[in-house]
Amino acid sequence: MIELAIVGYGKMGKMIESLASAEKFHISGVYDVINPPETHLKEKADVAIEFSAPSEVLKNVEFLASKGINVVCGTTGWYDKASEVEAIIKRYNTGFIYASNFSVGVNLFFQMVKDAAAIMNRFSEYNVLVTETHHTQKLDKPSGTGIRTAEYLIENLESKKSYVSDAERAAANEINIISHRIENVVGVHEVKFESEADSITLTHSAKSRRGFAEGALLAAEFIHTKKGFYKFEDVFGNIK
Repeated sequence: MIELAIVGYGKMGKMIESLASAEKFHISGVYDVINPPETHLKEKADVAIEFSAPSEVLKNVEFLASKGINVVCGTTGWYDKASEVEAIIKRYNTGFIYASNFSVGVNLFFQMVKDAAAIMNRFSEYNVLVTETHHTQKLDKPSGTGIRTAEYLIENLESKKSYVSDAERAAANEINIISHRIENVVGVHEVKFESEADSITLTHSAKSRRGFAEGALLAAEFIHTKKGFYKFEDVFGNIK
């Protein structure tokens, strides 16, 4: 039985709570900005699933790690602080796993993007574009998933070296990430390979937040006995 704390009790936190199997998890506490863990933690947890805000990640990870609690971080937009978070995890000798997107379907989409990019190396007539669409409350732009998609393309396409965001015109060696914010959209990510003759499109469209919550719970099972700094995309094949 994994003692699980939920840090961030918005839509994602509530979804995680509803899906956490009673056979695998016991919810030891639920925390938010009104009821923060640093002042309200009562029961020790094995793992905390953290879905808060980018500005809260360092503080939350510091406190949780200091209590010996491993962390699943689903918050995005903090990656410029990744080295600081990794140093915290090393200092307290705990476990940490994060993702641009914990959705099982998105991680399958990543695999398909990598495979498609490797194939497209042989067909220079195709250019590539990434688009991402989210709800209007999404704070980071482009999304972490949009950036990670572009990074996988860059890793596997010899012609691409970097990405740009919402550029009117991208250079030949750049991938343009176009971002849209629309009411009531969970998340849509698209990779389009386009030539003068035709277009080939890979799309992941989230129907609800369920896939994100299921992936975060898989990550909690993975990290609860481990130490170190992990990225969900890198260990996804070993988790499923």
